Order: sequence, then structure tokens, then C-alpha cells
Amino acid sequence: MLQWQRPIRACLLNSGKILLLPVLLINVFIIVFMLLRIEKSIVRVKNCYKEAVTNGLSSVNWTSIEGAGPTPLENVLFAEKKPRPGRTIFFLETNCVCADPHYNLLALRPRQACTIESAALHYPDFDVFVLSVCSSYRKPSDPIINTLLSYTNVHIRRLNLWQFSAETPVENWIRRENLFDSRYLMNNISNLLRLLVLYRYGGLYLDMDMLVLRRFENESMNFLGAEPNFSVGNSVIGLKPYGFGRRLAELFLLDFQRNYNGNIWAQNGPRSVSRVMSYVCNTDNIRVMQQDLLRCQGIKIFPVKDFYEIAGHELQYFFDPKFANATMKRLQNSYLTHIWNHQSSMKPLKVDSKAGYIQLAAQHCPAVLRVTEKWFN
Repeated sequence: MLQWQRPIRACLLNSGKILLLPVLLINVFIIVFMLLRIEKSIVRVKNCYKEAVTNGLSSVNWTSIEGAGPTPLENVLFAEKKPRPGRTIFFLETNCVCADPHYNLLALRPRQACTIESAALHYPDFDVFVLSVCSSYRKPSDPIINTLLSYTNVHIRRLNLWQFSAETPVENWIRRENLFDSRYLMNNISNLLRLLVLYRYGGLYLDMDMLVLRRFENESMNFLGAEPNFSVGNSVIGLKPYGFGRRLAELFLLDFQRNYNGNIWAQNGPRSVSRVMSYVCNTDNIRVMQQDLLRCQGIKIFPVKDFYEIAGHELQYFFDPKFANATMKRLQNSYLTHIWNHQSSMKPLKVDSKAGYIQLAAQHCPAVLRVTEKWFN
């Protein structure tokens, strides 16, 4: 390099460093800004669940919605009518749309309501409780909800996660709010609450995409079901409110908090109950669990055909009319069928379709189907 070139090169290098400094500052600012937004978002989501009782109503113009005001949902812990231990079927609504000022107004889709009606229809001697985590009010004129409430055994309540976990094995863990470190928050809140509900009351928990086809007769209330992927599912759980049923609910809660990872799908759902059942039965083999109730402390694992006869990759059996007859034949001996909502929720279906799902709805949720205007979504 020539001597006269050296100061020019040094000047260029220094000017490059000077130009680089603002770029670095901008990047740091962007990172800090994004972290603050994420933190703010997490706080907002927490408040959706923590303060759903009071949030959102002030900005709603109820006059524009209907003549009457909203009807408040009673807190399940303090309502006069409470779940009967061991004689209640539970459903959870954990959806919390934090950006929507109307988020605490309960709305149930026809497919969700269909499942609830099917439980009330087949179990008239059981109470059916629908527990909402964020919604604390309902519209008095909602035809879907009013149809459900025409069943005298259906009750809709709200719950507060912090209150509901008090005096349970996960109370302190909930207060640390590690639960909210999750990519799948609503799913994990649902995974946790079904265990808390059964710990408090026992009974039967069902996902809102589990359609009841017939009631359990002469079966112990302590049971789960095997899924098609050779794991134990958590979409259906029956536990007695006393004895080993209560102890199993406690074991599920302890495993949930001990092995919690909110960023892995199913880690805190089917994988969690499968881990506990492997411990209880001293085997990972589902078939071995099913063959020996004594080995599993009296907990029955129903075979796949009873709850999950139609697997998630076979949705054509529910939605394609040409499979309708085969669908009805396959399900004739099942207790329940899983509609796999996380895969099928975007599949449109008209109420006058000849699809198997509509034929099932006509038998097991006829009232909801009648008030559904066009789309069974």
C-alpha cells in the first residue's frame, strides 16, 4: 500500500465504525422494544384470565346488541347450585380473546353446544356444568345457550383460575405464574383446569369436541381412554371424588407442574397423563394396562374403538356424505367419538348436509341442530 493511501484507508475504516454505531443502536432499540411488547402482551393475557370478571364491559354498548342487558354468570365456587361430586359432567370454555372488548361475553358454537347437549341428553341423572374461564356474562337472547339451558341438568358458570386453584396441590405454582410461559396457553389452561375440576369434584370431564353416543353402563367411574397413537388421552377422564380416583387426580396435578413445558404440544396433556399412568401401572405398554385393572389400581383404560374409533386423519368420515353409512356403522358400539376440533374446525358443514356428522347431530343433539340456522360450525 502506498504511503498516501494509508490515511485514506484509516479514514474509511473509522467512518465505517461511525456509521455502524447508529445501526447497532437501532438494533438494540428494536430488540428492547420487542421485548417490552412481548412482556406487555404476557401481562395482558394474564389479565384476561385473572380479571375477566371486571374487564371489558364498560366499552360495550348493550343497547345496540339487544334490549336487555347481559346476564352475569355465577362463580362456580360460590353459586347456590354446585357440582355434585361424582355425578357431574364438566366442559371447559378457555377461549380468551384479549384484543376484543367483548371477550367476556360467552358464545358457544353449534358444534360445541352439540357436545354439551349430547351429554345432557344421555345423562339426565347427571348435572352438566359448562365452566367459562374468561366469559363472565351471556346474552339472554342467545338461541344456542338458551337451547342448552332448556335442559334442567345444564348449568353454566364461570371460574377464576387463581381462586379455583386455592387449597390444591398447584396453588403456589399457579401464583408464580409459570403457566403463562407458553406458546399454547389456552390449551395448557384447559389441560390444567380439567385436572383441578376432577380433583375438586370427581365426575366426568369431556372436551367440547367429544360427542356422547351412549352412556356408560356398569362401568367404574375411574377411567381414561387409549388414543390411536398408543398413548393415554386426556380428552375424556372419569374419576371418583374419593379413594384412588382422588389420589390419581392429585398425581396428575403434581406431574403437570413438575414437568410443565408450555412450548411443547401435548407435553402437559396426553403425555402428562400417560407418564402418570405408566408410573401407576408400572408399564408403558397400553395393552398391558388394559388387561389388568388391579395392576392399574382399578383405573380402566378403554380401547381406542370406544372413544377414538375415527382418527384425526380420517375426518372424511364426518364431513364427506359418501362415507356417512360407513361412519354410522363404525360408531355403533362406541361410547363417544372425537371430532378432532383442532383439525376440523375450519371444515364448513351445512345443517342440511347428508354427512355423517349431521346424522350424528340429529340423533345426539337434535335441539341444537334445530336452532342452528345454516352452518354447523
